Amino acid sequence: MVVALRGNLKDFAIAEIFQLIGHQRKTGLLEINAPMSRMRVAFDGGALVWAAPVGDGEEGALRDFLARSGLVSSRVLEAKMHESRASARPLSDLIVSEGLVSQEDIEAVSFLMTQETLFELMGLEGGSFEFLARSISHETPPGQMMVAEQVLMDGMRMQDEWRTFAEELPAEGDILESFGSAEDYCQRLEDGGQGGSERVRLVSALVNGRRSFRDIIDRSRLGTFAAGKIVADLRRVGLLEVASPALRPRRRRTAGMLARVAGVARLALAAVIPLVLLGMVTAGLFFQSLDSRIAPGRVIAHRPLEEARAQFARQRLHNVLEARRHENGLWPHGLDFLSQGPWGEHEGLTRESVSAYYYMRRGDGIVLLAPRR
Repeated sequence: MVVALRGNLKDFAIAEIFQLIGHQRKTGLLEINAPMSRMRVAFDGGALVWAAPVGDGEEGALRDFLARSGLVSSRVLEAKMHESRASARPLSDLIVSEGLVSQEDIEAVSFLMTQETLFELMGLEGGSFEFLARSISHETPPGQMMVAEQVLMDGMRMQDEWRTFAEELPAEGDILESFGSAEDYCQRLEDGGQGGSERVRLVSALVNGRRSFRDIIDRSRLGTFAAGKIVADLRRVGLLEVASPALRPRRRRTAGMLARVAGVARLALAAVIPLVLLGMVTAGLFFQSLDSRIAPGRVIAHRPLEEARAQFARQRLHNVLEARRHENGLWPHGLDFLSQGPWGEHEGLTRESVSAYYYMRRGDGIVLLAPRR
């Protein structure tokens, strides 16, 4: 006799369903119909065997995850899916036998698919469910199956922690760019970051100014939670930011053209502003000298020419840094490059008796800081 359990997720939470299946050691298939997705979770004796989104055919979800992870191209996978249907051989057997992936890759992607499905499942707030008691065919050793109670504890912990940094994450379609190496950041981490400093290096290396946040998550094969935590941390310390927000396809070409025009305009302004500033300072000094002749008792600013030169030099340095950032796509790590440029070894903002000026990033710009005396 087939036994089914149906209900609404507003009346029965996922935690209650998992606990019921786990305590009664049920074997069967749990199907969840959410407003935007459908998922299946397989149980054997109350232990969780696998979880996956409902895809095209039995191995449709595996095909999608293999493509998203960058292991096999979508074109090749589509051809292998047709071959799988024609030969009645599983997709995983076909691509492993032809050397496209290893069996370890298949197992790793299957585990990632389960983790991603469970993470999404734990965050659901609506939908319906149906549990159908039936035999589950699988080759998972008992020691590798997940106890339902442990899955619940891990899922609830991840959801609670996710809420602490979710607002700092970009949209999944946003393109991300790097503002420096993450090596120094990794060395300063006391616990190695979320899962180790190697994971931080992996995510940082995937950021190239062309990949979206979703693409970085998929290609890292770390899962949405782990990769999202790393992205939030790197963004918090200023090593990563959104290069361009997600756009509709028909607007991307126009947005790219506008971005290039804006970049050229900012470079032009960086060259013109110092000349305008110098003209204003010179005019101010001229009128100040006239005022001093008319009103002998008026106080003149101390060493006005030196102060004007310093103000001009500061603005010039600010513009050089802005131009450098638009030329290379990155802020310079320091000011050492100025000694090789047009400034020369005798120009600068300070005397040799004091330390040099330095700068720090603030939002989308920079702040030039006075030397320590």
